[in-house]
Amino acid sequence: MYAGSLLKTFESALGPSFQKDTGYGYLGEGRGSLQIANMIIDEQRTPDVFISAGRIPILKLIDHNPVLAQWLVKFASAELVIAYTPNSAFFNSLEKARKGQLMWYEVLSNDRFRFGRTDPELDPMGYYTIISAKLANLYYGDQKIKERILGDDRNPDQIFPEEALKTALESGQIDAAASYKHEAVARGLLYITLPKEINLSNLTFSNFYSQAYYTLRTGQTIYGEPILFSNTILKTSRNIDESIVFVKFLLSEKGQHLLKNDGLNPIKPSIEGDFEKVPSVIKSVVAGDQK
Repeated sequence: MYAGSLLKTFESALGPSFQKDTGYGYLGEGRGSLQIANMIIDEQRTPDVFISAGRIPILKLIDHNPVLAQWLVKFASAELVIAYTPNSAFFNSLEKARKGQLMWYEVLSNDRFRFGRTDPELDPMGYYTIISAKLANLYYGDQKIKERILGDDRNPDQIFPEEALKTALESGQIDAAASYKHEAVARGLLYITLPKEINLSNLTFSNFYSQAYYTLRTGQTIYGEPILFSNTILKTSRNIDESIVFVKFLLSEKGQHLLKNDGLNPIKPSIEGDFEKVPSVIKSVVAGDQK
């Protein structure tokens, strides 16, 4: 199971390439990463491998009792953008914002503008969108930007399931949507690039990002940080050997090339969690001993 923003990348490129190169079968499902973590905890799903947007959903499984995951590998960074299509009534204004002729937040603040995003309680992009809007308040020195664009954190007029959000955008149901750059690239969407200080893509701005946060209904507070996609093999996996081969493929030069083609930014992989529980093959790939 994987973050819903990776749907096209995994089903059209990475999954088929893995099957072709290894001969193993592949079956994937995309949803909001927090939703996936909750489904695993509730035993509604029992995937072998989990690819998450950010670290938090996998850390939730690592911290669970009983333990459901023991480690994670961070392998790519993502960037928040504003995605749109020519179907929007605000297309000309969005184009001007993309070219820097209008401020993006002024366009999105229009009372008639229909903006879409995901549920922060189920999907990291949902809480990243709120955190980014709060950072915009700080960056532009205007404490009302977040309120004008998003309204309440869980504004029902804006929230869509992650797997349905881009369909709503492409059909013209909404004017623009919060998106990862890689998802916009993979689906051929137009997008507005946000300043690095608020798009959560740059390690240099980690301290600035941490000034904004979102508190889940569980009471857990999530602070802004660079968005690093992560993967793990579940402790309950019934196909350990095959799972190791899949993660190795994901981290390989070919796997990283496929991700980069769709707009993700490969990074030097790093391990978090119980290092001793990481399969030796994956340790070797992370260390750069194998391709």
